[in-house]
Amino acid sequence: MSNTFTGKVSGRMSSRGWAIALGIGAVVLAAILLVVYLDRYRARVSGRNAPTPVLVAKRLIPNGTPGTLVASQGMYAPTTLPRKEVEVGALADPAYLSGRAAASDIFPGQQLTAIDFAASDTASVKSQITGSERAISVSIDPVHGSSSQVQPGDSVDVYVAVGGTVKLFRPNVKVLTVPTVPGPAGGGNLILRIDTKDAATWAYVADNASLWFVLRPVAGAKPTKRSQATAASALR
Repeated sequence: MSNTFTGKVSGRMSSRGWAIALGIGAVVLAAILLVVYLDRYRARVSGRNAPTPVLVAKRLIPNGTPGTLVASQGMYAPTTLPRKEVEVGALADPAYLSGRAAASDIFPGQQLTAIDFAASDTASVKSQITGSERAISVSIDPVHGSSSQVQPGDSVDVYVAVGGTVKLFRPNVKVLTVPTVPGPAGGGNLILRIDTKDAATWAYVADNASLWFVLRPVAGAKPTKRSQATAASALR
């Protein structure tokens, strides 16, 4: 009988031990699963909230504004936003703006995206002027300057002949475009970059005097001295 009782007790203890072991195992497994879940959740949340660099408009960028102007005029500000708030195609590198122009109005606080900027002709006149700068078309003839010798981007000194006197009119004027189809013997129209306050003066001189265009060096040009010549001074 003693042996029978001992066997029963031993069996009960063995069953209880297995139950405890299984309970501990279940707790450990649940803890492991909870740790894995929390790690994955934290990774997912931290990924969505990871600080991501973007460019944001500081002020209105009108449709057609050249990207180079957007950059040079500081029309944007670099900032960081949580990744979940960054728009698709958002720009982080201002180098992308080169050779492009705003495809629509971009408002203050708006993220700059690739779709906001379309490829642009960087040689177009409007992409080369800003602020008070203006572009004016001035005729050039084979006597006073050959358009075949002047290229877009060149700088010229402009002299005016009026009333028997030739004098420096404006130094260091940027040439924006030259005739694509030159007129007879190299004539045509040059488009020059001027200041808006000079527009009326340029228009008057172009209609009522002869203009001479003197090509400047590409680099290292010294300032042009103010000078003039008359028949008397030329014959001295």
